[in-house]
Amino acid sequence: MFVIDGGLRFSQCPLVLTHDQILAELRAQVGARKFTQKAFADYLKIAPARIVEILKGTRRIQPHEMDRVAAWLNIADNDRIPPAPEGAMPVRTVPLLGDVPGGPWREAVQNSSSVVQVAIPGARPHAYALRVVGDSMDKIVNDGATIIIDPDDRDLFDKWLYVVRNGDSEVTFKQYRESPARLVPCSRNPDHKVIPITDRSYEIIGRVVLITVAPDQAALD
Repeated sequence: MFVIDGGLRFSQCPLVLTHDQILAELRAQVGARKFTQKAFADYLKIAPARIVEILKGTRRIQPHEMDRVAAWLNIADNDRIPPAPEGAMPVRTVPLLGDVPGGPWREAVQNSSSVVQVAIPGARPHAYALRVVGDSMDKIVNDGATIIIDPDDRDLFDKWLYVVRNGDSEVTFKQYRESPARLVPCSRNPDHKVIPITDRSYEIIGRVVLITVAPDQAALD
């Protein structure tokens, strides 16, 4: 097992299991049918439905439950969870807030009940995920892919990717280009046009710091 922050490891401090490590081991043991979800719920004195939510990732293991869960899984005082590979980024759970258009302007759909697990570069405590809808960025990301947004990173740099909101509270995902300032679709579809941003009020929601994509099996046929 490894500590929450590898840079803060001290010889006199015990190793601390992270939430995601404990959750991964819980899922593995449930998948191996080492115990029933009802027995585990009875042990924690919570409803079985809460166990289902934990396994799905829609409910976090609460701080006061962490030690009891680790003890149940028999990982409190051993090294059953291997260390992370050198250079690996920690996996974090971030909220999936809904959809962002990868096409014409439209109002973003909010849905904060879902979460995704991703390896995010750098310290980005307020990062969240959006699902791309449309084909205006299909040279970079396909419809249905997930992008990770850092709302604390809003400085504009040429060629970087951003989620932007206009004065009508509509949101889109585009590439920013300078001279002149504009939002550029990165698409094979010629119907998508460059959006000038000099004549309207725009708000930078955040920079796209990660794009997650699933394999496109059709492209391999």
